[in-house]
Amino acid sequence: MTNFDTMNATATKLTAEQEVFVANAIELGKAQIQQEIASGHIPPTVKTFSALHDYVDANEFGGLCADDGDLPRLFPRVTEGDAETFCEAANQVQQALDTWLASGMEKASLLITSLVEDALHAACLAVQERLKIDYGDVAGVFFSGKPKEEFDAMFSRYVLCEIGMLTSPDDE
Repeated sequence: MTNFDTMNATATKLTAEQEVFVANAIELGKAQIQQEIASGHIPPTVKTFSALHDYVDANEFGGLCADDGDLPRLFPRVTEGDAETFCEAANQVQQALDTWLASGMEKASLLITSLVEDALHAACLAVQERLKIDYGDVAGVFFSGKPKEEFDAMFSRYVLCEIGMLTSPDDE
């Protein structure tokens, strides 16, 4: 951190209420990114906040572009100082999301859960169609508790392996 960065960081101190907003915005941003990955709008291999811009308007994550709620009240952006305070908050949110994106596969957790459920349903449906069964009672009973947990764990590892194979050496 340069002297200018240190001086600027102390000049734009956030209030306790603004800090709470930032913390909530980070969690909201994570959930929004997970949803976008699960829906296929963002690939699970994205590792930086800036790379999100190739797929979506990433500046909206965390509610940073909201016209309602606490954002306009906490960050009115009337004066230059207000604008600097908002920029500090937005930078904190985006830096936290950048760190989180680089840290692992949690970002793809909704996608993984969805793929595992889809795989189980497809497998059971294939069995039921071939056996000309028009109900899923046995599958529902069989795939509960420990068998379901084991299937989820095994298939989650497989999905993670496939996601890992999507990552090219250039992504490192």
